[in-house]
Amino acid sequence: MSEAPETKPNTTPEESVEKTSDDALESFLSRTPEPDKKDEPPKKKTKLSRGSIALIIAIIVVAILAAVVVIVANQPVTADPNAVPPIVEAQLATTVDEKGEHHVEIPTDEEGEIKQNGYGDLVSYVPADIVTIEVENTAGSFTVSAETPDGESTVYTISGFEGYDLRTGIADAVANDAATLSFTSIAAVGGNLADFGLDRPRANVHVSYTDGTSAHFRIGNEADGGVGTYATLGDDSDVFLVSNDSVDSFFYSVLEFISYDITPAAENVDQNSFSVIEISGARYDDPITLVPNTDTAFKNNFRLTAPYEMLADNYEGNDIAGTIRDLYAESVVCVNPNANQLSEYGVAEPYAAVHAVYPDVEINLACSKATDDGLVNLYNKDKGIIYTIRDDALGWANTSLELLLPKTVIELNKEAVSGITVTSASKDYTFEVSTTKKTVDNQEATVTTAKLNGKRIPEDSFNIFFQNLNGMKNLGAVNESGTNIVYIARVRYNNGRSEDTIAVYDTGSNSCPVALNGILIGSVAKSHVTALQKDVVTISDGKIPNNL
Repeated sequence: MSEAPETKPNTTPEESVEKTSDDALESFLSRTPEPDKKDEPPKKKTKLSRGSIALIIAIIVVAILAAVVVIVANQPVTADPNAVPPIVEAQLATTVDEKGEHHVEIPTDEEGEIKQNGYGDLVSYVPADIVTIEVENTAGSFTVSAETPDGESTVYTISGFEGYDLRTGIADAVANDAATLSFTSIAAVGGNLADFGLDRPRANVHVSYTDGTSAHFRIGNEADGGVGTYATLGDDSDVFLVSNDSVDSFFYSVLEFISYDITPAAENVDQNSFSVIEISGARYDDPITLVPNTDTAFKNNFRLTAPYEMLADNYEGNDIAGTIRDLYAESVVCVNPNANQLSEYGVAEPYAAVHAVYPDVEINLACSKATDDGLVNLYNKDKGIIYTIRDDALGWANTSLELLLPKTVIELNKEAVSGITVTSASKDYTFEVSTTKKTVDNQEATVTTAKLNGKRIPEDSFNIFFQNLNGMKNLGAVNESGTNIVYIARVRYNNGRSEDTIAVYDTGSNSCPVALNGILIGSVAKSHVTALQKDVVTISDGKIPNNL
């Protein structure tokens, strides 16, 4: 058994461990193996220095590392499918042939392999350098012409559509793609074009630039996984992979350039105020004419003048008036349609049509019946364009006389009323009314003075009666009025307007037909009519009626 190394009293534990390790290693390295033969004399032991020991350790470490390198170098290399390849610029040379057309040359090695693949530009210009862009694709063809006056923005026109407003940004998108076409990698040198969809390209693009040169791009199939689209420059068979969004504008149809603005927006409140709206079409038995209501006796904003005179519902009137100006399309489907196209798109004999007159413009629109997906073809006769738009965006194409009926039988402004005579159970009850303005706590209030059959009544009594009369809900149109009149209210005004007569008929059902000035406008609940009959009796007895 070997003896433990001597430790000095002032040696630290760390130094003790280090010395013990060194001595043990020294002892191991300096040991002499036992002789195999008994007749051989033992060899003399040689003690190594500390420097020699360090050198030997270094040699051993280097040897181990070298062995590891050899082992790793001989292992098969497996590519990480998620690894991002190094981003380098491809080696290529750009040329222009005798015709001024751009080409590129890709350097290859002796085996025909690309010397350095990577990214780059097939052409590199700015939109202001473009003269024309001619595109032929599966949707048809179009030609964009560009002009950039000194110090101004580029102006684009579409051949054959010079007189039409264009959508913002569409021509710019095509010009941006045509000015600089970058690629992310070289897909093939002298490749089989059919493998990339380039034998029958989805788009052929010819661009002419202000420096007298030109470029021809062929756009093929989209690569697997959506990583890009295949393209060539000129008639060369070298194939490049470009990003999808760098060529997507080459697939537009010419109609996508036309502005989707169907009708002009009003620039101010006055321009938004119509003088007449005429609605017609196969949907309607009779044309409907809507005009603003200027009679201050009523709270209604609209009234009908055809097929007969009546006040119109505010909500429905607003829905009609609010869906004529500032309409925006889903798409453009036809420009300058002929007779056959008008029939094909269902607007020759429209499902609905509208003519509206504003201070600054007259608008004429006609639409087809809605399809299952809720779209209609909408023809602006003044522009000569057929658009598609959602059916629910056209209030005038979905209205009806019933929807235009006011939600209440009559909605009066009390300040315009001078008197009301109610006939119930063959007895007349006559209200005389006057209103004045009064300021209370810096707020203006209306004070009503009323008499019933010549006798002054409390203001609250008349106000409740008036609210109940105004609150007769119109339950909808009926076919017959009947002959038994159970309630009549004749309203007189202080603004010179002729008297209005409301007549309610009893047909024995829970709803009673109601007519305004002899025109049947709907029906009211019988319970409400019964309550109105009781109101006049209650007030004449000096009591306050119930608020319905």
